[in-house]
Amino acid sequence: MKAAPPHTGARANGWLPSLSAMIWITLFLGLNLTSARIVMISADSDPALHRRLGEWMIQHHAIVRENDFLHTHQGPYLSLDWLGEVVFATASNWFGWSGFVLVAATLIATCYWLLHRQLLAEGCDAFLATVLVLVAMLAGSMHWLARPLLFTQLLTLIFAAQLRRFQKGQVSSLKLFALLAPLMVLWVNLHGAFMIGLVLISMYAFGSAATAWWRSTSYTRPKTLFTLLLLCFGASFANPNGWKVHAQILNFFHSHEVSNLTTEFASPNFHTVGMQGFLLLLLVLGVTLLVVRPSLSATDVLVVGGWGCFVLFSARNVPIFALVVTPLLARWLTNFAQNERGSPWRQRYRHWAGQLTATDRASGNAPPIAAVIVCMLLVLAKPQIAGGNPVITTDFSETRYPTVAVAHLREHPEIVHGEMFNSFLWGGYLEFALPERRAFIDSRAEFYGPEVLEDFFTVNEPKRSWESVLAKYNVGWTILPVQHPLNRILELNPHWSLVFSNQQAIVFSRTS
Repeated sequence: MKAAPPHTGARANGWLPSLSAMIWITLFLGLNLTSARIVMISADSDPALHRRLGEWMIQHHAIVRENDFLHTHQGPYLSLDWLGEVVFATASNWFGWSGFVLVAATLIATCYWLLHRQLLAEGCDAFLATVLVLVAMLAGSMHWLARPLLFTQLLTLIFAAQLRRFQKGQVSSLKLFALLAPLMVLWVNLHGAFMIGLVLISMYAFGSAATAWWRSTSYTRPKTLFTLLLLCFGASFANPNGWKVHAQILNFFHSHEVSNLTTEFASPNFHTVGMQGFLLLLLVLGVTLLVVRPSLSATDVLVVGGWGCFVLFSARNVPIFALVVTPLLARWLTNFAQNERGSPWRQRYRHWAGQLTATDRASGNAPPIAAVIVCMLLVLAKPQIAGGNPVITTDFSETRYPTVAVAHLREHPEIVHGEMFNSFLWGGYLEFALPERRAFIDSRAEFYGPEVLEDFFTVNEPKRSWESVLAKYNVGWTILPVQHPLNRILELNPHWSLVFSNQQAIVFSRTS
C-alpha cells in the first residue's frame, strides 16, 4: 500500500484545524448545541436510570449491589456499567443534563476523530478517509445516545486498530499485551459489552491460524493472538462482581423473552430512517467487493462476515460493524486508487488527493480541539462563574415524558397512595425524577427476569387478570401515556378515579 506523496508546498499551521479536527469539532458542537442533545437523553429513559445509579454510587461511595428502585423485585443487583455510570453522573453533578450530554458528545466525537486518524495513518488519503468516516458516522448515528455504551464503541475502535497493526507487524506482541489487557480491565467496568473485544481478538486469532495453515507458514502470530485472548479473558474478571458478570450476560441472551423486549436487540428494520446510513455502508461495501474485487484474507472474511451476521441478529451491532469494517474498506479502495497501472483518472485523483493530504498534515489537531473544549466548558459553567441562568439548558422532552405530571405529583403527593404502575418507556425517567416512589418496571429486564415481565404485560395489554396483578403488587395508582388502553378501562371502573391528566400523561388513583 502506498501512502499519498507529500506536498512540499504545504506550510504548517497548528491553529488551522485538520479534517480530523473538523470532524471532532463538528460532532462535538453539533451534539452539544442543537436539539440532538435532547434526543440523546430522551430517546429512551436509560440515561435517567444510568444517572440515578451513578449519583447513588457517588453519594454512598459504594457500588450498587442491592436493588430498591423497583417495588416488584428486590434483591442482589449486578451493575455491569458502574464505572461508566459514575463518569456520566459526575459530569451531570457539575452541569446537569448538559454535563451528561457533554460526556456523550466527547466520546462520539473522539471515536470518529480517531477513526479518521487511523485511516490516514494506515495510508488512506485525506479525501477517501473523510468520505468513509462520514458514511460510518451515518451508520453509527442510529445509536448516538448518552449511555455507557459509547465507551464500548471507542474501545472497539482501539482494539481493532491494534489488532490490525499487529497483523501487519507494526506492533510487537509485548506492546499488544501491555495495551489491550489493561484496557480490557477498564472496559469490563465501564460497560457490559466488553465481550466484543474478546470476539474481535478471536476473529483475528482464528483468521491468522487459517492463513498460517493455508500458506504453511509459522504459527507464531496465531499463538500470540490466542495467548492475548486468554489474557484478556482473565482480565475481564477484574470487576467487582467477578464471574457473575459473565453469567449475567449469558443468561440475558439465553432468555429470548428478556433479550427481545428491547428493540435495539432485535433485528434491524430497514424501513426505518435510522437504518439508512447502514444501508449506505452496505452499498459501499457491496460495490467495493464487486468492482474492486480485493484480495480477502481469512481474517477479513471473519470480520466482515461475522459482524454482518451479528448485525442481522441485533441492530445494536450496527455501529460496531461500521467501526471495524470501514478500515478494511479504506485499505481495499486505497490499493485500487494507488494502482500504478490504473487509468489516467486514477493518476489525476492521486495527484489531487496527495495535495489535499499534504495540506491536511500541515494543519493542527490539538489546538483547535482544546480551544473548543475550553469554550464549551466556560459556557456550561456560566452560572457558577457569573451567576444567572445557564446559556444551554438540557432536559427531558415534555412531549415524550410526563414531566408536568411528575411535578404535580411532587407538589401534591397525597393524591396517590400505594405502589405505582408505569409505562415501560418511562421507568428509568420516573426512577430519576420521582425517586421517592418506586417504579413497577424499567429497562433492566435481565435483572428482574421473565416473571415480572409477564405480570407487566398482563396489565399493559391488558389481559383478563390485570386486576389480580395490580393487587399482587399493591398497586394504588397508574401513570401512563394518554392513549394507553388501560386508561379506557380505569375510566369506567368505579374503584379508580382520575387525579391528573394533560396531553402526555394520565394518572389514576385507586379509591378503594
